[in-house]
Amino acid sequence: MTNLIPQNGHVILKPYEEGEQMAGNILLPDLGKEKPEMGIVVESCDTYNWNTGEYYKTKLQPGDKVLIPKMGTQRVTVGMEEYFITKESEIIAKIID
Repeated sequence: MTNLIPQNGHVILKPYEEGEQMAGNILLPDLGKEKPEMGIVVESCDTYNWNTGEYYKTKLQPGDKVLIPKMGTQRVTVGMEEYFITKESEIIAKIID
């Protein structure tokens, strides 16, 4: 839990890095590959649509792993913890294990 509370469709994420991949005893480096950021949802909220006057329920729950673009995501540090803040509409994909 964080002291950050998202507003109007924003999502707060904890950065998540997947470990390096191995094939047997061989390390497979990711040299030269541009990858999107990964994060774990900490908090999310519904989005208000000003045109219809309705709230749209978020499809994300705390603990969900997602991919977000490197550009356009706000990075903030609260205490010693780093977080990403982005709009739910900016999330590229939800990762299902």
